[in-house]
Amino acid sequence: MARRRPRTAAALVVAIACAAVAPAAASDKEAVTITGKNDASYAFKPDTLHVGTGSTVHWAWDSNAPHNVTFKKLGEASDTSASGSYKLKFKQAGTYKYQCTVHGFKGKIVVG
Repeated sequence: MARRRPRTAAALVVAIACAAVAPAAASDKEAVTITGKNDASYAFKPDTLHVGTGSTVHWAWDSNAPHNVTFKKLGEASDTSASGSYKLKFKQAGTYKYQCTVHGFKGKIVVG
């Protein structure tokens, strides 16, 4: 029985090590938040996000001011509110620029 404990412990160590280096869930890697407390500090974080073709990017914010996510060239936009979320699927490779039309800060999604 003493022999099983070292094997069990070794298997546990390997499982923990694999979990520590496993990639984050797609939703974690494909998420953007709006940060800041005033006009000078509002920003998309990250301001540039690289994703694969076919990815869905999720935006979320809970702020002291209204914001939105607006893709003028695509004709796509979220609602404008102090707290909200938005998602958009990117089916083609390319660079997609967007902004908050309330405060003017900008972001970019690079697909491909």
